[in-house]
Amino acid sequence: MRKSSKDNSRVKLAALMILVMVIPEMIYMSALIGDPANMNPAYKKPAYQNAESLSTSISSPLPSATECVDAWILIGGDRADHEAWPQILTTLNWVYLQLLAMGTPQDDIKYLVAEVAEAFTMFENGVSSDANIENAFKVWAPSKVSATGTLGVYILDHGGTNTMANYPYSFLTASELDQLLDDFETASGCNRIFVVYEACESGTFLDELSQDNRIIMTSTEPGHSSWLSPYEPHRAMFAEGFFASLRAGNSLGDAFVHASDVIDFCGYGDQQKPCIDDDHNGVGHVVNAWGDLPSSWDGIDAKDTYITTGCPDFLIQITTAIFIPKKIWVTYNPTSISVPITVAVENTTFIPRVICRVIPEDWNPPDPKDNETMGKWSDEEDLYQWDLYPDGSGNFTGRFVIYNPVSGVDYRITCVADDGEHDDGMPMPVSTSLGTTADGTPPADTVAPTVAIIDPYEEEVVSGNITITAQGEDENSGLESIELYVDDELVSTTAMPDYLPYPNAAFTVDTSEYRNGELNITAKATDNAGNSFSHSIMVEVNNTRSGLLDFLPFDIPVEYQPYIIGGVIGLVGLTIIVGIARKRKKK
Repeated sequence: MRKSSKDNSRVKLAALMILVMVIPEMIYMSALIGDPANMNPAYKKPAYQNAESLSTSISSPLPSATECVDAWILIGGDRADHEAWPQILTTLNWVYLQLLAMGTPQDDIKYLVAEVAEAFTMFENGVSSDANIENAFKVWAPSKVSATGTLGVYILDHGGTNTMANYPYSFLTASELDQLLDDFETASGCNRIFVVYEACESGTFLDELSQDNRIIMTSTEPGHSSWLSPYEPHRAMFAEGFFASLRAGNSLGDAFVHASDVIDFCGYGDQQKPCIDDDHNGVGHVVNAWGDLPSSWDGIDAKDTYITTGCPDFLIQITTAIFIPKKIWVTYNPTSISVPITVAVENTTFIPRVICRVIPEDWNPPDPKDNETMGKWSDEEDLYQWDLYPDGSGNFTGRFVIYNPVSGVDYRITCVADDGEHDDGMPMPVSTSLGTTADGTPPADTVAPTVAIIDPYEEEVVSGNITITAQGEDENSGLESIELYVDDELVSTTAMPDYLPYPNAAFTVDTSEYRNGELNITAKATDNAGNSFSHSIMVEVNNTRSGLLDFLPFDIPVEYQPYIIGGVIGLVGLTIIVGIARKRKKK
């Protein structure tokens, strides 16, 4: 039977359409076999040649989302002179309550205290003797933590180089603590451990304790002291910021940043520098230049690790947000300067006052008794702290006075909400500054603002949707806006409010819309005087093949997948049409 001319025309038309679809795909794919840049000038090759090292910089897979800490060990030490033992006990008792508030059963907390404190707490499980500490790690913890579980450890007292005071028992050394952790791992099969050690010279423990799958945090660097908080009831300052943030549902890394901020805002940041090691190389780092993590690869694991999903109602964390004016300028008076101030507070339930701390920018905390003694608060705190009270409109108002001010010196003003019972620890302080001129008029602002991309981090390997986050600051005229750019294209502009703290600028990007390889991200901050500053990072986009191509033994970059799938469909269609044509021809 002979085909009609009409049938032949249909077959030819269909074949032509398939060829139009297939030929460009084949040309494109042949170019990919050589150099993608030859066919697509917009495609950017990675500028660096060590992409492989990015995936191996961290020695083990990074856990993320929520982790359940199966058990906690709390240990408090002492010195022969019992220096500051009431504050050490107060801190340990408060940390114990925070762990309960995060849902940890009492039976899953082993709490050991100094002999001098044993009669003053009803929470403890015994004294911190050598035998009890050894039993906690070798027997008790392995009975509580499975091979796939997590152990948390918090240790507090006065310390020295590679040692912690534990009178009347032996000093606890860094190598001994590391051996105890190793013994726990051997007995339980678990190597996921979080350690928070708070003491002077606590950073000297980092190199000994560092090991795969451990997150080690110390309250300060080697060679530096730790302090008790200047705010009543004078708990250890790092713990107060860290556990308050952890209880609020933040990650370990964000809680570490929060604690570092508390120390800095209170004026102790030059002397006490918390450290973290979670890349397992034995070298700890403080927060990065922008006050965040990661810092030289440390903090990546901690930032992705959450250990709480909520609190019981009777101890729930009430988030309190404070909004404070930008930099205040006043007329200089050599005798005294009286300054009215109003701050706004969100969630004012159970907040009877806001404490306002005012210190000169060159203020230094009181020296500790010695390098191995935890520092105390200043006897002149009454000169630095002022109370603000509710004015009935949701704001807290008051006045502070600076006596004998120094000309040309700025003053830091830090405000923190006080719940009256001191149960919630140290909420995030908010800080601004005060400057003086002859007539109170601000000088011309010629200083550029600062801005930093805090997520993702430099050279991070990304895929799918990511949220770009940037934070900015300006000490003078104030921030006007933060712009975000992806591959030099403006994708977001965030206007800044006329108060502090400034919100982060954030924008979600679908990385599958960009070719695999280097992707440039830039944040640009502009202040109200027109000064600007930019910060750029490079990330590595690595989107792999779709499910339609799972049968292939190798990965196909996502940007090539539509061409390959289209080409395959086209070839299949062409094969079918040719087969039909041959069948009809035989007839």
